[in-house]
Amino acid sequence: MEKNNNMNFDLFIDCGAPSLYNKLSRGRQKSYSGTMGTSFKERKYDDYSYVDLPEYKEYRQDYIEFMLRNKKHVKVYSNLDVINNPKLTYRNQRILEDAGLHPIPVFHLGNDVKWLKKYLDRYEYIALGGLVPNPTTVLIPILDELFNKYLVDENGFPRVKLHGFACTSLPLMIRYPWYSVDSATSRKLANFGGILLPEHGTGKLKKVLISARDVPLVHKVSPGILREIDRRAKKWKTNTKLLSESSIERAVWNHLTFLESIDNYIPQFPWSIKTRRTSIMKEGRIESLNLYFAGALSKSEAFYFWNRLEELEIPNARKHRLMSFFYKTEAVFNITEKIKNESK
Repeated sequence: MEKNNNMNFDLFIDCGAPSLYNKLSRGRQKSYSGTMGTSFKERKYDDYSYVDLPEYKEYRQDYIEFMLRNKKHVKVYSNLDVINNPKLTYRNQRILEDAGLHPIPVFHLGNDVKWLKKYLDRYEYIALGGLVPNPTTVLIPILDELFNKYLVDENGFPRVKLHGFACTSLPLMIRYPWYSVDSATSRKLANFGGILLPEHGTGKLKKVLISARDVPLVHKVSPGILREIDRRAKKWKTNTKLLSESSIERAVWNHLTFLESIDNYIPQFPWSIKTRRTSIMKEGRIESLNLYFAGALSKSEAFYFWNRLEELEIPNARKHRLMSFFYKTEAVFNITEKIKNESK
C-alpha cells in the first residue's frame, strides 16, 4: 500500500493549545486527570500563569517561525489560543498577526460573546473551541443561542465560515451550518478495536468492537451486523479479517463512514439553519462539509491511509488532514510529503 504515497490533502495546522493546556494548566490539578479539555464546571481551576513561562514563550515563537516558513503549503492554521481565556487568546492573535501571519481566530464556548462579535467584525473564517469534553446535551443550548443570535443572518445562513474543533458528533454536525470540522474519533476508536456503523433507519452512528485481540468476530456481533459489515466491506474494498487485525484499516473505515453521513444528512455549505436549503457562496460555489482527519499516524500509516482513499477514488477536494503543532515532527513530515507531491 506504500507504493504510491499519494499524500494529496489539504493541511490544517492546529497550534496545539489543548495539549499545552493539559500539560501546563490542567495538569497541575489532580482533579483534572483524564480526558483532553475541561468541562464548564471545572474551569474555575484554570491557571494561566503558564503563559509567562519561558517554555511557553519559546513554543509560541517556534510556532510563528514554523508557520512563516511553511504557510504556503498549509490551507488553514489557527491562532495560538489560550484555552478558556479570551483576553490572552486575542493577545496571541495580535502577536501572530504582527509577525506577518494570518491565523484563523478561536472563540471558546462559555466565554463572553463580545470577543466573538469582535472576530465576526474582522474575519471571514473563525474556529469554535471548548466543546470537549462537554456532552451534546450541554452543548446544544449554548450553540443554539450562539448560532441564532450571532452566527447566522436573518435568513439562517452563516455569516462566516466556521470551524468546529473536535466536532464530529453527528447531531452537532447535522444541526449547524459548519464550514469545516475535525475530530480524532476515527483514529481513537480504531485504536481501541472499534468501527462505526450507521444504525438502520436512523442514520445514528453506533460503535462496533471488531478487533481480533479478544475473541473471534463471529462471537462478538450478531449475524445481521456481520452481514452489514460484509456488505459495506465489499463497497470499500476491504474485509472483516483485515478490519479485525488492522487499526489503520479501521481508521479508514471510520473516516469513510463520516464522509458517507455528511453526504446523506448534511446540506452543502452554505445552508440555512431555518430551511436547510443551500445557497451560493460569495465565491460562486457550494461545498460539502470539510471533514479534517485528526489523530496521530506513523509514516507507514499515513501512506496507507491516503493511498486507501486514492484507491477508493475519494476526490482530492475531500481529503483533509488536521495536524497539531504540539507534535511538530509529524507536522514536518506531513508538510514535507505535501511538497514532494506538489513538485511532481
